[in-house]
Amino acid sequence: MKTFHLFLGFLITIISAEAQNISGENNLLYVAHRGASYLAPENTLASIRLAWELGADAAECDVMLTVDNQVILFHDKTTKKLTGENLTIKEASWEQLQKLSIQPRETNLPKYEHEPIPLLKDVLGSIPADRMLVIEIKTGPEILPHLQQVIDGHWKTGKISFIAFDFETIQAVKELYPQIPSYYLSSFKPDLQKHFDAIVESKLDGVDLRHTIIDGPLVEQCNAAGLDVWCWTVNDPETARKMNKAGVTAVTTDRPAWLKENH
Repeated sequence: MKTFHLFLGFLITIISAEAQNISGENNLLYVAHRGASYLAPENTLASIRLAWELGADAAECDVMLTVDNQVILFHDKTTKKLTGENLTIKEASWEQLQKLSIQPRETNLPKYEHEPIPLLKDVLGSIPADRMLVIEIKTGPEILPHLQQVIDGHWKTGKISFIAFDFETIQAVKELYPQIPSYYLSSFKPDLQKHFDAIVESKLDGVDLRHTIIDGPLVEQCNAAGLDVWCWTVNDPETARKMNKAGVTAVTTDRPAWLKENH
């Protein structure tokens, strides 16, 4: 009888572990990096809308500020690499930038050959009710008054969240929108540990980390402090499974549909 009880306890443990694993996989969110950027030019309306069509749980975009205070989707400080024309974003006007097209990369579909730089307000109007737009702020706090105006005037459906590498910026946006999830971006463990107490004190919702610095103990430390953990940028199933097992709740990827199917 004692042996039977031991076996039964072991069996329950195994079943419970399997159930937790299944639950974890079901709860993992797939965030399309700069939209579905493997198939469509990054940070364009096409890439964001394709992310929704492919079933991504969320789409991530980068926002910057023009010289005439327009909030646009763009990652780099200059336009040279992505458009072929060399303009500095913070010194360029929207009139200049809206004439440029994002050059497709090799994996992008041919039909997306002439996609323009979009305004954030146009992207906000395309969020499905059951999805989320993750807004990465690529500037300092100077963008926030203009970002607030755009969000308050054009965000109607779906959810949004904020991420930023600049701690002052993500701290300020959390104060501005305490109800909206805000995550501190970091690439290195020393940087994360340096800001850790301030992240907690600022009531940020979590951290969004380069996947290569994440392990179980780090996630446990964050969770114990009440912080959620996201990661970037994962494009292979094995790494996605590793992140899921470690306790990460959202994975940013260039290939949301493919990764979700193969995870």
